[in-house]
Amino acid sequence: MHSDDLDWIRGYSLRFLAGHGIEAVVDANSDLSCADGTTYRFEEIVRLCASTARGNWAQAISGHLDALMAVRSEPRVSDLTAAELETQVRARVLPSASIALSATDLSYARPITDDLSVVLCVERHRAPHPGRTARVGFRPPGTAVDDAPTTRFAPLPKPGSAAEAVLIADEPRTDRFPAAHAIPTNPFRVITGEPTPDEHDDVIYLDAAQVAAHGRDRLFTIGIRNTDAEPLDRVATSTDKSLKALGGASVFVASKILTMRSLLAHVYTGQSTEHGVVFGIPDRHRIFLHRISGPSAVPAINELASLTAQHHENTADGVSPNIYHWHRDRITRISRAESTEQKLSITITPGPTLEDILNSLT
Repeated sequence: MHSDDLDWIRGYSLRFLAGHGIEAVVDANSDLSCADGTTYRFEEIVRLCASTARGNWAQAISGHLDALMAVRSEPRVSDLTAAELETQVRARVLPSASIALSATDLSYARPITDDLSVVLCVERHRAPHPGRTARVGFRPPGTAVDDAPTTRFAPLPKPGSAAEAVLIADEPRTDRFPAAHAIPTNPFRVITGEPTPDEHDDVIYLDAAQVAAHGRDRLFTIGIRNTDAEPLDRVATSTDKSLKALGGASVFVASKILTMRSLLAHVYTGQSTEHGVVFGIPDRHRIFLHRISGPSAVPAINELASLTAQHHENTADGVSPNIYHWHRDRITRISRAESTEQKLSITITPGPTLEDILNSLT
C-alpha cells in the first residue's frame, strides 16, 4: 500500500479517536497508543482497508475502532447470569487452523470437517456503527424464499475477477473437474499469517473453563439452537437457477450450516435434497448453495468454487475459500485451496460419496 494511503489511514484513525475524547499517538511500532494504556494495532486497520473499497475506508475504520472501544465497557462473559448466557450464547464455525492461534483457550472446539470447527461465543451488544444494516427476522419455512428479483450475483469490484483456468493432472478423481480456479490476488491485499478468531470480531468467545462450568454438551445444544434462529435477510437465485446466495447482517449466517436440514427446508421448500447440497461459506455473512439433482451439478460445482474463492479474497471476515458437500447430516470438504502472494487456487477433489452420486445422475 502506498505511503500516502498509510498516512491517510493513520491520520483518520487518530482524528476518530480524538473525536471520541481519546488522546492517542503513534508509537515506535506504528501502532496507536492511547493515554489510558490501550493500544490499537495499525497493521489490523491497514489490513481491513486493504480488503475494503477505498471509498468505504472511513466507514470501515470507524466501525473497527468503534468495536474495539466498545469492548472496554462491555460486561465479561463471567458477569452473565446462567439465564443471560443461555439467551446470548451462539455456536460459530471457524477455520480449525485459527483456533490454536486465538488468545482465548478454545481447546473445547468440536471438529465439523478436516478444516472447520465449531466454538461458542456471545455477540457484543452495542449501538451499530453507521452503515451497519438492521436485522430482519428469519422467515419461517413455507414462506416465499426470494425477496429480490432473480438475478446473477453482482460482479466483484476487483481487477481480473473472472476465474482463470489452470489445468491439473495430479488428482485421480477429478476427471469431471479438470480445472483449478486461480483467483488473481487483490493488489492491495496484505499477505499475513493465519488470522485468529480474535481479530476484527463482533463476538466474545467462551474459553474452555467457562464452557466446562456450564456444561459443554448443554451449551453446544443451546448455542446451535440459537444460531439456527439467527436472521437470514436475503435469498437470491442465479439466472440459471443453479445457485442460491444466502446473506444477512448477522455474523452467524455462515454458521447456520450447523443446522443444514433446517436451512434447506427454508430455502428449498418442498424440493428433495436426497443427494445433498454443495456449499461455500466465504465469509461470516454469506452461504452459496447448489442442490444436487442432476448432471448440472458438475458445472454448478465449478462455478460455486470460483464464486466462493472470489468472495473469500475480498473480505476481512473470511471463513473458508473451500467448498463442501452436505449429505445425510455429514459435511465433507471437496476442494483444496492453495494460496500464494500471486493467486488463490481452488482444486475440486470430490470424495467417493459425491463421485457415486454424480455417476448415478449421468
